[in-house]
Amino acid sequence: MADILSQDEIDALLSTVGDDGDKTESVESADFLPKKISVYDFRRPDRVSKEQLRSIRNLHDKFARNFSSNLSSFLRTITDISLVSVDQMTYGEFLMSLPDPTSFNIISMIPLQGNAVLEINPSLIFPIVDKLLGGAGLPLFQVRELTQLEMTIIDGIISLILKDLEEVWKQVVPNVRFKKELSENSPHVIQIVAQNEVVVLIVFEVKFGEATGMMNLCLPALVLEPILGKISSQDWLIGAKKGRSGEYEIRILELLENISVKCSVELGHTHLTTKDILDLQIGDTVILNKKSVQLLNLFVGNRNKFHGNIGIMGIKKAIKIMEYVTEDRS
Repeated sequence: MADILSQDEIDALLSTVGDDGDKTESVESADFLPKKISVYDFRRPDRVSKEQLRSIRNLHDKFARNFSSNLSSFLRTITDISLVSVDQMTYGEFLMSLPDPTSFNIISMIPLQGNAVLEINPSLIFPIVDKLLGGAGLPLFQVRELTQLEMTIIDGIISLILKDLEEVWKQVVPNVRFKKELSENSPHVIQIVAQNEVVVLIVFEVKFGEATGMMNLCLPALVLEPILGKISSQDWLIGAKKGRSGEYEIRILELLENISVKCSVELGHTHLTTKDILDLQIGDTVILNKKSVQLLNLFVGNRNKFHGNIGIMGIKKAIKIMEYVTEDRS
């Protein structure tokens, strides 16, 4: 008859097998355990890199400064516009963050394919309308849909925004043109991309007087895809700085060409005593230190720039430029 194991022997045998199994599993898990685990959401892939987001932030930070100056002139009051954030999210998440109703504007970025969205919160829209119609620009506490007249008034602000956006984006796409295609009161009426599509959301905060509101620019990754390589490159930024500097220089020179400058000719000088000056009569002759054949000084403003000969042209006295003076002479 075969030996029958007691309960104590069975427990001892099982405990031995269990210990060996645990050791084996721990060794295997230690060998195959990854050194670093990165969280990745397959529903929200990163379509735009951190470097590209940084370049987009720099681009729109410049827009905020330019638009702040232009909006101050337009509203005739001091405005402060700051760039709050530049983030990636889905288009559905962007829509969920918006108030309803609001100023929801579909924007095209010609020659890029597709549309972007420019949204201006009601907390900003109504004070702007009030200010443009002669009011104090106070916020409206009861939010409602914009009337057709109010939407027409806001078109002036939107045109100003698109002009400044166009100016900064020309550094990346030289022939880009921003154009408003459509305006709606509700953000859910028109869908420019699928709900799960990735977009870059650029958020601005606008302050003037007692009014404070948010302005959002939503750029779908699909629209930006053809130029993402240019956005990540720093070459456009360096070239833009050089180009802008040259443009300003040309513009300044053009403005200076039409400025009137006082020019005068010094015939000569002499010294008289106070008694001599008091004794001067009509018909008296004062002898100057210059001879008639000597070149005279022509002053531009208060600087001696030329030497020339005095003469007559028609019925007016004139001076003929003979020399260019590189430094002031007496």
